[in-house]
Amino acid sequence: MKTWMAGTSPAMTWRGCQSLRRFAARILTATTLSLTTYAVAAQTPEEFYRGKTINLIIPNAPGGSFDLYARLAASHLGRFIPGHPAIVAQNMPGAAGMQAANYLTSLAPKDGTVLSVLVPNITLAQILGVASIAYDTRRFNWIGRIIATTATLFTWHTSGTKTLSDLKTRETLVASTGPLSQAEINSTMLNGVVGTRFKLIRGYRGSGEAALAVERGEADGTLMPWEFLKSAHADWLRDSKISIVAIYVRRPIAERPDVRSVYDLAETSEQANVLRLFLGADEMGHPIAMPPDVPRDRVEAVRNALMMMVRDPEFLADAAKRKLDLLPGSHEELERTVAEAFAASPAEIEIARKYYKQ
Repeated sequence: MKTWMAGTSPAMTWRGCQSLRRFAARILTATTLSLTTYAVAAQTPEEFYRGKTINLIIPNAPGGSFDLYARLAASHLGRFIPGHPAIVAQNMPGAAGMQAANYLTSLAPKDGTVLSVLVPNITLAQILGVASIAYDTRRFNWIGRIIATTATLFTWHTSGTKTLSDLKTRETLVASTGPLSQAEINSTMLNGVVGTRFKLIRGYRGSGEAALAVERGEADGTLMPWEFLKSAHADWLRDSKISIVAIYVRRPIAERPDVRSVYDLAETSEQANVLRLFLGADEMGHPIAMPPDVPRDRVEAVRNALMMMVRDPEFLADAAKRKLDLLPGSHEELERTVAEAFAASPAEIEIARKYYKQ
């Protein structure tokens, strides 16, 4: 005959046993998940990446310079990452690149299976407080770049805007791909700071569409990296279909040293400082990053892979075949450029914000 503990009933004891079983099951589940998480985290980069696919996000529509350079990298980078993962390029246009940056922070897996090319203007947008930003560029795991571009303003041969001085004397219609595009940001800033007379024609989905708009006469011109312009539209240059009006960096174009920089439009030190804040992003080129919180050893593995890739003869031959210039840079250069932007004085930021239109 069974004897029950004093003060308890068989039903209460049964319920207590059930509670203990549920508690034990929860402990077992938590322990299993912890061990699984630990096992994944303890993998070497080679073990983790073997058989995996990395998604390389492209922040613009197909056909532009970001697309071409990203797909060049996607074709080769996997050979140099331990475990040799496949790399699949995926276009994610939206908000002139801000959508890709938000995705990298908020939704992308943080395990090392996502890379993204980012537009350089995202740092300026963050500093100036653009709405709907979910990212912090200081928290990205910067990987490096394969190209730093020379933003170039060109106009169609039928346009009356042909030289730097024309930008202050006549209205110039510029095709824009969005509020955070170089064409829109820089045109708005130059109008306010140095007195240019740009008028924006909006609604184009990428630099390819913007260039076609210029050819069709919907706009006088647009901005495009010189490195992409001379390869994608070599016939326009050869046949004098376009005028190279200005560049948006201080270093000259080697093939066209006659082309002047918009920095020459600055007449005061204040104007020059604001131009540096806006245009310094061009030093970033086409930066590649991983999300925040990716395991450090995987970040380092991909950084090393990128640096090995840009020295690889097969990669260099493919870039030459595609007529794509290269100017590689390390993650340290990208981190330094971001830090310099955040070092801008409050007064300079307020001046820049005055001319920045969201």
